[in-house]
Amino acid sequence: MTRKIILIAIATSILISSCTKALYKKGVKNFDNHAYYKSIENFEKYLSKKDEPNDAKIKLANAYRLTNDIPNAEKWFSQIVELPESEPINMFYYAKLLMSQEKYKEAQIWFTKYLEKVPDDFVAEMLLVSCKSVGSFKQDPSLYTIKEAEIPEVATAFGQVPYGDGIMFTADKMTFKNSNTSNWTGRSYLDIYFSQKDHNGKWLSPMLLKGNVNGQYHEGPASFNKAGNVVYFTRSNYAKKKMGKSSKNENNLQLFRAELVGDKWTNVTSMPFNSDEYSCGHPSLGSDDKTLFFISDMPCGAGGTDIYKTTFDGTAWTKPENLGNVINTSGNEMFPYIHSDGTFYFSSDAHNNLGGLDVFMSSYDGKKWLQVENLNYPLNTSKDDFGFVLNPDNKTGYVSSNRGEGDKIFEVTKNDPTFILSGFVNQKGKPGLMIDSAVIEIQNLTDKTKETFLTNKSGFYKVKLKSKSEYLIKASKPMYFTITEQKNVCMIGKKISENFTANFELDQIIIEKPIVLENIYYDLDKWFIRPDAAKELDRLVQLMNDNPTLTIELSSHTDSRAGDQYNLVLSDKRAKAAVEYVASKGIDTKRMRWKGYGESKLVNHCKNDVVCSEEEHQQNRRTEFKAIKINK
Repeated sequence: MTRKIILIAIATSILISSCTKALYKKGVKNFDNHAYYKSIENFEKYLSKKDEPNDAKIKLANAYRLTNDIPNAEKWFSQIVELPESEPINMFYYAKLLMSQEKYKEAQIWFTKYLEKVPDDFVAEMLLVSCKSVGSFKQDPSLYTIKEAEIPEVATAFGQVPYGDGIMFTADKMTFKNSNTSNWTGRSYLDIYFSQKDHNGKWLSPMLLKGNVNGQYHEGPASFNKAGNVVYFTRSNYAKKKMGKSSKNENNLQLFRAELVGDKWTNVTSMPFNSDEYSCGHPSLGSDDKTLFFISDMPCGAGGTDIYKTTFDGTAWTKPENLGNVINTSGNEMFPYIHSDGTFYFSSDAHNNLGGLDVFMSSYDGKKWLQVENLNYPLNTSKDDFGFVLNPDNKTGYVSSNRGEGDKIFEVTKNDPTFILSGFVNQKGKPGLMIDSAVIEIQNLTDKTKETFLTNKSGFYKVKLKSKSEYLIKASKPMYFTITEQKNVCMIGKKISENFTANFELDQIIIEKPIVLENIYYDLDKWFIRPDAAKELDRLVQLMNDNPTLTIELSSHTDSRAGDQYNLVLSDKRAKAAVEYVASKGIDTKRMRWKGYGESKLVNHCKNDVVCSEEEHQQNRRTEFKAIKINK
C-alpha cells in the first residue's frame, strides 16, 4: 500500500512538472508571436509554481511593459535588471518605467548604470538630464486647463481630430464573451468612431464610421481633408480577413485612403509606400490637403519610429522624406500634427521629457526645422501624452493621455501666461517709511494705453500685465519727486508666467534742500560736459520730465585749491554748461537757473591751506540741484 502511494505521488509530480513546462513553452510561444496578453497569463501561472528559469521573468516583465501595465512591469523589472541573463536594455526600460511613476531619483540611478554599459546612447543621456531637471518642466502649471472628455461606452480612446461639430477618434469598446480581441492587449480591436456633444455639453455615445473603413482588425488613428470627404487612416496589414506578414512573421501597420460617398466611407486604397516589412501609421494631413505627415519604422531611419513627409504632386505621392534629426531620434516619434498656422506638434519618448511620451512643438523656417520645445506640465506628465490637436481658434483642442486609467481623450484650453507686477514705495533714505496712496502709472508701450493704481497703507501695489507687451512704470505723489522705473518690464516673447518687481523710493521735495548729482566730473580747469557726466545729467532730464511743475537751481562747487575768484568763475561756467546740456534735451530754460558757488560752500574741513586727501577734496567738487519752486 505504501509503495502504491509513493508511485502515485511520483506520477503526480511528473504530471505537474510536465504541465508546468507546458505553461513555460506556451508563454514563450505567445511572447514570440506578440500575444503578450496570453503570455502574461502563462508566465504568471508558471512562476507561481516554479521560480525558474529567469528567462520567464524577463519575458513577463517585458510583456507587462509592452501592454503598458506600468505597476506590474516595474515590479518585475526590479527583479530582473541585474540577473546574469538580463540584457543592459532592461536597465534602460526599468529607468523609463521609474520615470513614468515620477520616481526620478531612482530612474537616475538606473540610467547611470545603463550608460556605464552602453555609454553612447544619446536618448538615455537626454532622459538622465530630464530626471535631474524635472522642475524645469513644471514652471508654469497655469498654461493649460485640462479635463477628461467623458465619452461613454469606450474602454480606451485616443488619436482624436476635430471633425464637423464633433471629433473622430480611435477606440476599443468594452469586450464581451466570445468577442474578437487582440492577442497583444486582450481587448477589442481598435476602430474609428465619431462623437459630439449634446446641448448640455455632454458627450454622446460614439458611432462607428459607416462603410468599409472599419474592419476585422485594428483601424486608426486617422486624418481628414478640409472638406471632410477624404480620410487617411491607419490599419493592420490585412486583406479579406487574412493578416499580412513580414519576413519576420510580424503583422505591421499600413496607411490607407478612403472617400465619403453619400454617408458611407468607401473606395479604400492602400498608400503607395506601404510595405509588409515595416509599419506606416498616424497620418496627419496639412492644411493644403497635399502634404501628409506620418510615422514609420522603415529602414534607414534614426531608430524606433520616425516622422516622414510626403506630398501629392498632382498625379502621385512623392517618396517619403524623413524629417531629420532635429525632430527624429533613436527613440519613438509619433502622432504628428501640423496646425494651420504652421506650428508642428508631435510626441516623443526620447527628447527631454517628463517620462513616457511628451508633446513637443517645432516649426519649419523654409530651410530647416527649428529646435523642438517641450509643452511642459500639465499638458505633459510622467505618463504617455500624445495626439495633441487644436481647433481652428488655436486656443482649444485635445490631447490623449494615459495619466488616469488607460488611454483617454482630454479637452484642452491654452491659457496666456500670467504676468504680475508688484512692489513697494517708500521714502528715500527711510526704508521703513512706506508711502500710502502713491500713484503707480503703468504705460503700455505696445498698445499706447495707460493705467493708474494706488499703493495701500503698506505702500504696496500689485497689478496684472498683458502678455506680448512692454511697459514703463512711474511712481509719484504730491510733494515727492516722481520716479520712472528705468528697467522696462517686457513680456514680448515670454511663454512662461512670471512675476516682476518694481520698488520705488520717492524723495520728498523740500524747497531749497540741495541734492547731490553723483558722478558729475569735469576735466581739470574745464567746464565741458564729459560723456560720463552726461549719463548722470540724463537722469536729471528724466526727473524734470516726470515732474513738469518743478523749477530748480543747478549749482556747481569746487574744492579750496586755486584762487577764490578763479574757482567762482570756473564753477559758474560748469553750472551753466550743465543747464545748457539739460536744455538741449528739451527742458525749458525757464524752469532752470544756475549758479557757481566756487569754494564758498565746502562740505568738510578742507578749506585754504588745510592738508586733505584727494578723496576729501573730491567731496567738495560736486554738482547739486535744489527745488526752488513748484508751480500749481
